[in-house]
Amino acid sequence: MPEAKIVRGKDGELKLENFYTPLGGAKKEIRRRWNDKKLKKKVEEFLGGNMPEFLGHDPKAVIVRYVISPDIELHHFFDLANEANLRPVCVEFTDDKFVAGNSDKYHLCKLFFHNGNGKNGGDKISTQRVVDFNKLEGKKFDKMKTLWGEYFVDFHHHIAHGAIPDTKNHIFDFSKWFKKSTKKSKKYYYANYLSLFLCHGILFENFLTNEEELEFTEKKVIPSFNKIEKTFGLKPLIVPLTPVQDENNLRWWCYPEHIKKFMRFMAVLHN
Repeated sequence: MPEAKIVRGKDGELKLENFYTPLGGAKKEIRRRWNDKKLKKKVEEFLGGNMPEFLGHDPKAVIVRYVISPDIELHHFFDLANEANLRPVCVEFTDDKFVAGNSDKYHLCKLFFHNGNGKNGGDKISTQRVVDFNKLEGKKFDKMKTLWGEYFVDFHHHIAHGAIPDTKNHIFDFSKWFKKSTKKSKKYYYANYLSLFLCHGILFENFLTNEEELEFTEKKVIPSFNKIEKTFGLKPLIVPLTPVQDENNLRWWCYPEHIKKFMRFMAVLHN
């Protein structure tokens, strides 16, 4: 099999090659692999029996974020999980630290709302800050509180449950598992994580090649991905969560406008 790599397209943009699996193909392949007992055993041995509990019983559609929150991207994930006919699993890493320079983390702390298109065709965006950035820089997500005193993770879960009721029983924190599983190798520390998506589930994710994420994708993700493919003769099943040509669009980080009302209610409730 050709190795995954980053290439420069005809348009001059950097792109991932031999990496993603189209949704239709992944949907068929995950069912075949799930029923391959030898493969499942080999994966479990590779992980030393350290298989996250939320990946048992049946194959899953998986999204992984620092904290699960109902932005437009999460709504889209549930649509894709339904299309794949897989039970959605929302995995988070709340033991990580808040760093405002990280775009994903920043948008959890300052919510962007999409209010349609402006007169000239551009997006109408409004924002609302959730935390005191100066006080919380470097703090772990599970220790943070909002401006009105609610625990940060609880706040995001509350708005998620209100906006997407199916999240109530489908959010799992794998901070301990991830930390434990990634200590073995600096170069291939991501390999254990990617092995979860050989036969236990499909990962819905975009690994970016923009300036902010290029080094991580190139030096951590790609080597681990190719190591897994070489070890098992199969590549992890990763489906783009958002269309690759549109993956850097701010709209995916935005929240539906109605969540503002819920935020105001939560602020009053805690004051």
